[in-house]
This record gives sequence, structure tokens and C-alpha cells, in this order.
Amino acid sequence: MRVGFFGKGGSGKTTVAAGFINYMKNQHQHILAIDADMNVHLGRTLQMEANPICNSFEDFIHYLEEDRISKSEEKPVFIGTTPPSQNSRFIRPKKDDPFIKKYATQKGNISLITVGSYSNEEVGHSCYHGKLGVLELAYNHLLDDEKDIVIADSTAGVDSVGTSMFLVYDINIFVVEPTQRSLSVYLDFLKITENYKLNTYVIGNKINDEEDLAFLEKYIPKDKLIGIINNSNHLRRFEQGNINAFDVFTKNNEEVFEKISRVMRNTEKNWDKYYSMLLDVYKASCKEWYNGYYGQDLEKYIEPEFSYEKVVMKA
Repeated sequence: MRVGFFGKGGSGKTTVAAGFINYMKNQHQHILAIDADMNVHLGRTLQMEANPICNSFEDFIHYLEEDRISKSEEKPVFIGTTPPSQNSRFIRPKKDDPFIKKYATQKGNISLITVGSYSNEEVGHSCYHGKLGVLELAYNHLLDDEKDIVIADSTAGVDSVGTSMFLVYDINIFVVEPTQRSLSVYLDFLKITENYKLNTYVIGNKINDEEDLAFLEKYIPKDKLIGIINNSNHLRRFEQGNINAFDVFTKNNEEVFEKISRVMRNTEKNWDKYYSMLLDVYKASCKEWYNGYYGQDLEKYIEPEFSYEKVVMKA
């Protein structure tokens, strides 16, 4: 199962994502953690090295789509949302999976994949959406089941809707501060994605008092607001260099993290819905820009008989 943490920049989504990973690592044999935010703070919070994958698109293509490349008379065109085929190579979120071993850094039972950020040379003429294409490709070739745990620190704000990253998770967790600006990011996301019927929930963060909680409850339904996290001095101690303080923060919020875990356990994996959304975004992207750019109809790369269910059963 996949859970992505979203929110306004500075809302604390990275901290909450890392806290949930820290909690879940004691509950499961393996956690695949993904840092999709350009600030690349998840690895630092988890005390893990980052190995950026943002410049590995061509390597990913050759690894994941070797069969289609070898059988094509012309070089096929792949973008981040190109759907896989029955003969694609797929990724399992396991510690010993060849893809995970090559591109993730590992510590204990956590494997961390990091997209990366801008370099000095790229500032002013590069788009982070383009860098996310490599992660889109990985997600669309990822075979996880109800027992697998994939936790991501997603892009800030509503940037995810400019890619397919808003739809790749079984559950979206928005981290919302008790402010109008933070709340508006959540509400904008709901409005933009309302046709997709996503499983989106909220964690209230940096809560000081009952007035803060009442502010969130005014706008967020009770069945969607699954927990709150109070302002914590332990996070300040952690930022000051006390590594053990983050474990204290995690322990103090075990009840919230268990609620997220419970929502995951009660959410059904729906591969058909996922594939339908992927095709929708892929076709729209091709018609809006990619077909014209490459001078060909990229929908020809959709395999009519493909089904994630078939691949999962065969794996």
C-alpha cells in the first residue's frame, strides 16, 4: 500500500512523513520511503544518505522497458506516464529487489529513494516537474500489495497535479496547519482532483489549543480529519542536533500514526482504478503537448490487453 504526504511548504509534511516511517519501521519488515520533494529533507530527518535519481531517466527506461526497446524497429518514445506493458520489467518494494538495491540507500529495514533537487547550473531554466518524470516511471512499474509499505514525502503545495504524482498513492495525507494559507492548499487540491475520487485525509499539525482545532474542524469533515499533532519542543531539540529527540516525537504521536496505519489497512488496493487514472493523465498529456513535440501519436504505446492484476498474479 502506498501513502503520500502532502501540504503547503513549511506545514511539517516531511516531519510527519518521517515520523510515520519511524513508527512503521517497528511494525513491518521493510519500508520503502520516497522523497519526492525538491527540498530533499526526508533523508536528513531519517538520518539516511540520499542518492538522487532525477538524472536517471534513460537508465530507468532501459531497465524497465528493455523488451519493448529491443523489439522496436525505431527508438520508442517514453515519458513519465507511459503505461507499462505485460513484458515490462517491474519493481517490487522489497529490500533485495534489484532496482531497489541499485537506486535506493538502505538503513536497517528502510530503503530510501530520493528524486533530488536543482543543481546550480539548472536554476532558471529547468522544471522540477521534468525531474519527477523518473519517479512517475518508477511508480507506474511498482508492484506493491496490501502487505507492502510505501511512504512518500510528496511535492509541496499542489505541484503534484502538474504530473501524475497526485494519483499514484492509495491514500493521500494532507498535513494542514491551522492557518488559511495551509488550509487553502488542501481545499485547492480537493477541488482540482474531485473527479478522481481520491482517498484524501488530513492531519492537523502545529496545534496549540482548542481554538486551532476548532478552526480545522470548521472546514474539514470529522471522517477526514484523522488526527492532530501538537507543537513539539522535541522537534526543536532534534533540529539542534539531539538525534534521540525525534524518537521521542514519534513515540508521543503513536496514536496519530496508528490511525494512519489503520486507514491504510482498511483501504482496498484498486489496480483497475489506478490504471484508468494513469491512462487518463497519459492521454491528456500526449494530446496537450507530447504528440506535437515528438511528431507522433504516443497513444500507440498503450497495450490494449495490459492489466496490472494480470501482472500482479504472474509476479
